[in-house]
Amino acid sequence: MSALLKDRVWVMLSEVAKRGVYPLHGSRLGIFRIPVEITSKSDISSIINSLKSSGFKVDSYADRIYVTDRWTENGIDAITQQDVEANLEITVEIVTGDVVDIIYQIKPLEFFGDHYWIKNYRQKTDTNAKVIIDTIIWNSKIGDKLIEHYKKSQKLSPDDALKKLDEMTPLRKKPISRDASLAQDVKTPDKDASKPEFQSSPPAVTTPTQTPPAMTDGNTSISLVGTGNSYSKIEGPIDPDFKSKRQVTGAFQGIKVWGPVDPPGQLGIWGTEVTVDFDICVADGACIEACPVNVYEWLDTPGHPASEKKPFMIREKDCIFCMACENVCPPQCVKIFQKS
Repeated sequence: MSALLKDRVWVMLSEVAKRGVYPLHGSRLGIFRIPVEITSKSDISSIINSLKSSGFKVDSYADRIYVTDRWTENGIDAITQQDVEANLEITVEIVTGDVVDIIYQIKPLEFFGDHYWIKNYRQKTDTNAKVIIDTIIWNSKIGDKLIEHYKKSQKLSPDDALKKLDEMTPLRKKPISRDASLAQDVKTPDKDASKPEFQSSPPAVTTPTQTPPAMTDGNTSISLVGTGNSYSKIEGPIDPDFKSKRQVTGAFQGIKVWGPVDPPGQLGIWGTEVTVDFDICVADGACIEACPVNVYEWLDTPGHPASEKKPFMIREKDCIFCMACENVCPPQCVKIFQKS
């Protein structure tokens, strides 16, 4: 069981409301309070992106993020001796603000149907909720800020703060890699500080001097968040010879990314056969609508100066090289390379 249990505020078995959450009668409600502040739109978008890549269904509304895990239980009906199955789910709610509340509600089994044959339903559901919670904390911005909280409040070294976070989240799913040496203080921007000078032309093709921690799920090494905030939108078209001028700096869900990359303001060119210059893309959606085989899906890129979402070529291998997306792109940021 997760070490996060010790931070539980309370468990209730009644119709008690907390910040607008009303559990069903007889339902178990777990509430945890995380002493970090999540209020900015970019932080919320970053958390959503992190959890989507972890394999959960993620929704949001106002200051709340809803993370759902679904699974199927299989068994044998004791009366008919036939194979039966039930589709179950648990949703964890993240309430952002000056502090972060993480809430989950275990609904009665009857909510999903007459599945009397399921054993240990509450225990399984409670464990799945802990998996979500541990993943939320380790894989997202909440973990970054919690490390900083431990460093300041408990006077821990970066290594000890990271170790504490590691011990706190043993059930995390698809954990990203974390390096204590890359941990940085989370600071509030100085209102009196001078504004950064934005570049009016494309940046030189050089490797950034500082790279944010990689987000890895086996085939992902590119993060969408970082400290690269001093970039401006770049005009097209995409350089058709970029493969001879740039180098592959990493991958995102198996899709190659050609640098330089300095998120969130500089994201490079993505793809091998279906390529999009994310620094030029303005997210008009013409390529997604034109593609007859559904190669693209939207990817949130909060903080990017050209647009805060991009057409991600997640099904690049399905491309039929019809060139439709390349031909309809207004800023000319798409280039298709047919396989040799």
